[in-house]
Amino acid sequence: MPYRQLGYVIFLKSFSFLFGLHFDVVVVTIHAIFSLFGVHFFYKKATSLFNLNNLYKFFIIAILLFPFFPPLLIANNLCSEGLGYGLYLIFIAIGVDILFNNKQEYIKYYIIVFLGLVFMRSQFIISTLIFAGVYFLIHRKYIFKRKHLLTILVMCGVVLIASLTERSYHKLKDGFFKPTPLGYTSASTAPIYLSDSTDYLLIEDKDYREILKISFDTLIKKDLLLKANETPKQDYLFFHNNLPKICNQTVRKQGVEYYLKKEQPKEWSFNQAASYPYFETEAACKVYTFTLIRTNFGKWLQLFYTNITHGFYTPLLFFFVVIMFFFSLIKTTFYYKRSYAILFLLSSLILSNALFIAFASHSIQRYLFYNYALLFLLFISTIKLLKREQ
Repeated sequence: MPYRQLGYVIFLKSFSFLFGLHFDVVVVTIHAIFSLFGVHFFYKKATSLFNLNNLYKFFIIAILLFPFFPPLLIANNLCSEGLGYGLYLIFIAIGVDILFNNKQEYIKYYIIVFLGLVFMRSQFIISTLIFAGVYFLIHRKYIFKRKHLLTILVMCGVVLIASLTERSYHKLKDGFFKPTPLGYTSASTAPIYLSDSTDYLLIEDKDYREILKISFDTLIKKDLLLKANETPKQDYLFFHNNLPKICNQTVRKQGVEYYLKKEQPKEWSFNQAASYPYFETEAACKVYTFTLIRTNFGKWLQLFYTNITHGFYTPLLFFFVVIMFFFSLIKTTFYYKRSYAILFLLSSLILSNALFIAFASHSIQRYLFYNYALLFLLFISTIKLLKREQ
């Protein structure tokens, strides 16, 4: 299907070609080996950078190994997290070496690992911009030196490389130079869930309007729209538990079926005819997302906030990260110290992932377990900073 991320598709196809029916055994073995290597690589960098004592070392290794066990079992399933987890840890570790150990020569590894990561898990597409921002703050006094400018350009430019590669992949595979039709199809779910059944009249495009009307009718029949007289927490929990039904079984399904029935150009290949409904449904969902958010902004903002805090388990933890983000941003900007820059990097990575997931989907452990080790390191860094400044 065109809405699958290209990295894991190519990975699985390669192993199924080489190993036939038994490819799954080989794949989960590779998952385990690679992600354990990522844990080891990250652990070495973290213990060195944060100067962890034995107790902290025990906790960080336990947190890093948590995803290998129930309920996630990332190394035991055919899922992109099996490789994405290891790639994310390696990416962070290499980025830290570039930022704090002056390892500019590692930039080539940074590019390779980042591209592998976003082709597995697109939720980390802006992570490189965070590293670019921290690098700028660290070297801002000498930013016009050639090596610093080049590093910044590479860290930002790799997003463009990822986008062009993804579009080229779909051009070769599906016949369209377009991004993976996934993000807005998922992001539109929340604003559609919150909307009134007449909000489809706000959509100007005739086809898009008809798809949304059909989707609303289906959601009403399945009782999947916002309930009256519920608390914000109840509203979110219903959305949280039913997002796959709201998105995959209605909005995406209705859109794809609608365009499959429409007459298509005779010169199109089979792949173009099969994939076009997904790309066009994604375009429709982009319109739904922004139109319906504007129309129901108050309700959407409440759901968005509840979505974020649900992922942190408690609003206190969310506000702690937000406070540390702004504190470290101000300190790093005006009173630069390495410890402030580390706090800014950790809080930025945690918040960017949480905000992206809350906008595009629902805050389930599968999408957010990447934050757990960073949260622990943020706590340690904060404690050490408080001790030094007392």
